Amino acid sequence: MQISIAANGKLDIADNQNNHNHYSTCFINSNVEHQFTCNEMSLIILINPISSIGHQLYIRNKAIDIAELNEDLMPIREMFVDYLEKKSDFGQLTGNVGNHLRNYTCKCEVGNHVEDDRIYKAIQYLEQNFDRIVSLKEISSTCFLSETRFLHLFKDKTKLNFRRYQLWNKLVKSLPYLKTHSITETAHRFGFTDSSHYSRTFKETFGVKTRFLSSLN
Repeated sequence: MQISIAANGKLDIADNQNNHNHYSTCFINSNVEHQFTCNEMSLIILINPISSIGHQLYIRNKAIDIAELNEDLMPIREMFVDYLEKKSDFGQLTGNVGNHLRNYTCKCEVGNHVEDDRIYKAIQYLEQNFDRIVSLKEISSTCFLSETRFLHLFKDKTKLNFRRYQLWNKLVKSLPYLKTHSITETAHRFGFTDSSHYSRTFKETFGVKTRFLSSLN
């Protein structure tokens, strides 16, 4: 899931039919193919849709593909404006945004949001083995399912492709490491084939190149 906010102007977002719409703020649901263009400073927040917060956002926005932020999420824009006006630093911005999004945390924060113990177990297994590629054979056997049945059940319960979810999880966990290590070191540390594989997956997932993160203060 994606929350995006433009500093002053508009975000240009095209859907998979190349229809363009402009937003000052927007919420983009998971698995919604789009192209994002903005020629100025913007805030982009990516949220794991099967996290506790993502689960509640999905319940509230499951009928939405792309839309302006609702009233409940608009305070994030004010937090971004405060940051741009130097009323807060980046640490305060991320802290304030995190605190606000925690309003969406499920009451059963550590509960089984996917409503299937086998898939919940698989997600926990991926969390514990984020530093390597877990094969389909391995993960399906931990759930006592055939490979075909596991793929079908994982997609049905999470609305996500198993391979893409595993890559997403590994990439998110690699971000702090990438800030202080080379792309090659990061790729090897988190189980990618090589730096090219890591860089390509990074660009496909986040829409920016790895050097973009390295350039940030």
